[in-house]
Amino acid sequence: MKDSENKSPAGGGKLSIKLLILIQLGVILYTSSSICAKMTSRHPAMSLMWIFWLGLEVFCLGLYAIYWQQIIKRVDLSIAYANRATAIFWSMVWAVFIFKEHITVANVLGVLVIFAGIMVVNRDAA
Repeated sequence: MKDSENKSPAGGGKLSIKLLILIQLGVILYTSSSICAKMTSRHPAMSLMWIFWLGLEVFCLGLYAIYWQQIIKRVDLSIAYANRATAIFWSMVWAVFIFKEHITVANVLGVLVIFAGIMVVNRDAA
């Protein structure tokens, strides 16, 4: 990113779609560790597959930690963490499409409330 694109909203820069997408990629990376954790739980402790999924989970979390540090350099912390709440949405997506789990109306309503809050925070930042 160019220096002019790196300004945080507090520094006079505008919260761009590009930054929001980068935040979401970080959140997706973070929720991928939950996928690995669930896969780990499906195998006997200390089995080869258990070790594989646990190792992949730790790798995802380590990569996420480095990535997230780069995000919070460019975005106000309050904005970044408000948008991180979309992890609930991504976890529901993974639950349905990867694990064939069912979601309830209450789950959907909860995500809509979260999105409403995120939109308020992002609108104020823009």
